[in-house]
Amino acid sequence: MKTKTNFLKRLAAFTLSIMFVSTALFAEGEASEVYLSGSSNTAAGDFVVTGTDDVYHFQGEEYRVYNVYYDNPAHNMKIAVLEEENCKSYIAYTKGYWFRYNCTKEGFGVRKAMFSSATIRDGFDAEQYQDQTVLVKQRRIEKDVAVSLIASYLPKLQG
Repeated sequence: MKTKTNFLKRLAAFTLSIMFVSTALFAEGEASEVYLSGSSNTAAGDFVVTGTDDVYHFQGEEYRVYNVYYDNPAHNMKIAVLEEENCKSYIAYTKGYWFRYNCTKEGFGVRKAMFSSATIRDGFDAEQYQDQTVLVKQRRIEKDVAVSLIASYLPKLQG
């Protein structure tokens, strides 16, 4: 019975978050579809990923940008996706931090981090960063899987 109650509470919270994101996007005049959704299993809560028309420029390349909205808005971020033939490169960012994810022969995971200040850097767990250098051992993964992994695991980096 308790499990059923918890499930209903989570379902209600998720439904409300989707309604909130949809309402906020329409209010701003940007009607974006929900790309995917899931749970971070952290204090950030559930997340919803929406597409945008924004472009992120990095090292002469153009990345497509997705917004990630969490139950706890303090964790909201953007994920920029560079679609290449062999593997995709991803950048998760806010005004305070920047994490680059991509594929190597070891698998898919976080490769580089930059922070706007030492105070923000100190809010992240270096041990968790090391654990996330390989999220999956596959050399290539689909874009939706990668975006979902980043949205699920990045909040665990924040201490």
